[in-house]
Amino acid sequence: MAHTALHFSIGLAAGALLSAPPVVRKFRRTGQSAMALGIWLGAAYALGIFASVPNILRWMGVPELACSGWWMNVCLFHPLIDDLESGGMLVGELLFAACFGLQYLVLLITLRWVRRRSLSPAGTS
Repeated sequence: MAHTALHFSIGLAAGALLSAPPVVRKFRRTGQSAMALGIWLGAAYALGIFASVPNILRWMGVPELACSGWWMNVCLFHPLIDDLESGGMLVGELLFAACFGLQYLVLLITLRWVRRRSLSPAGTS
């Protein structure tokens, strides 16, 4: 059984990758960076939590048979990942740190871009 950190990190990475193109389009179309980043981060963390649902259910006391059945593959292939990887705490923590670092870097780049845009004279970009 893979560790919860691995499942959460896989969901976080998948959420960040899947939600990036529509968020970038929204950012370019409206220019509202805070809303675009909020949607991107919210989608990434929501998918991370969704990928961890079977582990959360186990923690709440739901029987193992219900938490490891084929139907839990809807939670980002949870049983499949459990079969492929046992443990995975270190890999999950490293992936989480990489995702968090990437999100922080995107936030800093966006803040710098917004600051430069606000300081530039009107009519120039």
